[in-house]
Amino acid sequence: MVIVALLIVVAGQAMLASGQVRMARLDQQLLIAQAEHRQQEVDLSQRETPARMLGAASGLIRPTHVTQVPSVSLHTPLPTPTVTPASQ
Repeated sequence: MVIVALLIVVAGQAMLASGQVRMARLDQQLLIAQAEHRQQEVDLSQRETPARMLGAASGLIRPTHVTQVPSVSLHTPLPTPTVTPASQ
């Protein structure tokens, strides 16, 4: 009876050690993923800087006229627009 109890304890300890090893491996993977995520956030923030956006837009042509679109209430339904075909 004592031998069976000792075998159960040994088996339990082995399962616990196996679980701890797996947990340590998952923890390491999590740390790596978090570091990669942090680096990706830094890279993205550097790509979104106003200076970079201006540099990327430097080849674009400035419009000669800008029309302000009127705002409408989102709670008032609008009628269906009428569309006329373009003349060819």
